[in-house]
Amino acid sequence: MFKKIPAIALLAFTLPASALAAVNLNVSLGDSIKPVTHVATGSLYGLTETLPSDITKDVAPLKPNVFLSPARSGSGRQQGIGGAFLVAPRVESIGAKIQIRLADVLPGWPYKFQNMNHWKNEVTSVINDKLKSNNKNFDGYEIWNEPDGTWKNENGDFNSVLWKQTYDLIRQLDPTAKIIGPSYSYYNSSRMDAFVKYCSQNNCMPDVISWHQWGSANFVNTVESYRSIEKKYGVSPRPFSINEYSSEEHSEEGCPGVSVPFIAKFERYGVESAMISWWFVPLPGRLGSLLTSNNERGGGWWLYKWYGDMSGYMAKVTPPNDKSDGVDGFASLDKKKGFASIVLGGNTKGEISVNISGIPEAFGNKVNVDVEYVVWENKDKAVPSTTPVSSKEYDVNGGKITVPVNITNVKYGYRVYVTPIIPQEPYKGSAAAIPGKIEVENYDVGGSGKAYLDKDDDNKGGEYREDAVDIVKGGTGYAIGYTQEGEWLEYTVDVAAAGEYALTASYATSAENAGIKLYVDDVAVTDNIIFPQGADWETYTAFDAGKVNLSAGKHVLKLEIVGNYVNVDYLEFCTGEKCSDAGEVTPEPGDGPANGDSTTLVQNYRVDFGMAQTYGIFSLNGRLLGKVSATSLAEAHVKARNLVQRGSALQSRYVIRAVK
Repeated sequence: MFKKIPAIALLAFTLPASALAAVNLNVSLGDSIKPVTHVATGSLYGLTETLPSDITKDVAPLKPNVFLSPARSGSGRQQGIGGAFLVAPRVESIGAKIQIRLADVLPGWPYKFQNMNHWKNEVTSVINDKLKSNNKNFDGYEIWNEPDGTWKNENGDFNSVLWKQTYDLIRQLDPTAKIIGPSYSYYNSSRMDAFVKYCSQNNCMPDVISWHQWGSANFVNTVESYRSIEKKYGVSPRPFSINEYSSEEHSEEGCPGVSVPFIAKFERYGVESAMISWWFVPLPGRLGSLLTSNNERGGGWWLYKWYGDMSGYMAKVTPPNDKSDGVDGFASLDKKKGFASIVLGGNTKGEISVNISGIPEAFGNKVNVDVEYVVWENKDKAVPSTTPVSSKEYDVNGGKITVPVNITNVKYGYRVYVTPIIPQEPYKGSAAAIPGKIEVENYDVGGSGKAYLDKDDDNKGGEYREDAVDIVKGGTGYAIGYTQEGEWLEYTVDVAAAGEYALTASYATSAENAGIKLYVDDVAVTDNIIFPQGADWETYTAFDAGKVNLSAGKHVLKLEIVGNYVNVDYLEFCTGEKCSDAGEVTPEPGDGPANGDSTTLVQNYRVDFGMAQTYGIFSLNGRLLGKVSATSLAEAHVKARNLVQRGSALQSRYVIRAVK
């Protein structure tokens, strides 16, 4: 839908692009303004039932916060596609929420409102569907959309007729739900004053205040105006939802250089959620033009990918002029992952001095700084990647460095990425000896991407070390847990002599097809080692993982996770046929199958026979084949043999393990 915006709202606050000398953008990494929540990564009608087609590839990397979607879609509704209950299941698993636009249950533009009874019936139906939905990723209800242009006077007073009655209905049916409004098409202080005055006097103040923002230059003035209205009527400060935002030049929707000042100010001034607008009516499902009309990644996608990559907390950024659309920036610091990210851009050309202070002592006296930019020509121009500018080492003095960035085009976005230069070294200073036992929580120092790779931001177990690796209590003390496919850890090791070593791995898992793979100096020395499925993640078992050939001297051993959700306690390398903790039992004569039967029992666990117990029978790739009760090895073997022979294919080798 196209918006008719008063010219005075658009023209008064835009500064011309200009080449300015000694322009400073100050970044204080030591000052946290809020946790990273990616407030501005949503879009209006940015999702449909089918677009974007690949949520994992094109949506998840942006860490989307809140999308605004029509309550209903289809025939007789304002929008033909993209209803809230249709798109919510598509993005719940990636953490995105859906704000429900109630007004879109009606057809037409402006909305064809019939009467309050009809309206209340429609709203009740939406609320009931939300309450019984299996999806729990609904942000709240936006009661109406742009009442300053879509609510007709003949329907009565908006505040007392539509707003108050709908507010009360929601509070009655869904009392804990978030209510969002008034969603004016642009901010007008006298109109907002009247709304807040009425709501404060009639117990119907929204939980989140919303309006639509065209151009970033006047946003700070607008926030100051609204906060003064709250104080005037004794209203506690509300968070904001800028549930439509874009340049006043709608052709620049999603443009990186235009988007940066929006995001920077939204992060600074209490915005809870913000959605890129939807100027191009035939093109829903493009994430607010971050994807082209052909669903390719545009320049805006890469800018928001930088934003999505941020973790830890948002740091304080001070632009030259906060009340303009000139150069601005937003920044984050993640101490656990060991990086700081500063994204900048805006309506300013020329060299910008990015003055960074508060660099953590843990980053050391030198840091590496990568500078890159992303181009933008128009919303339908695909951009395959960002463009590197430089990668340099900087000496840190008093926690400070200054990085020059030359903005050559006001439509481009720029990123400064700071990482510590910490050499990879053994944890606690000494290489792990082989033969010997390596506690997996003692991976090398050096940080993310150098000594380890962990796919989430936090140490979910909260134990032992303060970085992003998930460490839990268990096994011989600590173990790595919450593991995901492809994560890895590295260890500096010292091999006493070249030769073949027996390998034992202590693990716990209730997952199928999970395990590890080992590399030495980035060369694989094992195939995938798949652990038999266990009963839980608390019962650790020493698994005989076969033999590994190693050369003498110092090397880097990499442990890579195969599958998901396996806890690993330790690795042990031994010079004998096997390590003492891994008990392999071969059937004695008479315990095994009759002559001529090729079935063989492989026992990789200490099984306490002599009393009736339940044992799991596992294939060698860890799949649970079934359970038997036995009091002796012979009985367990016979029952296991009978069990696997009843399966779809005869298992020639299998594993027995005591289970609950």
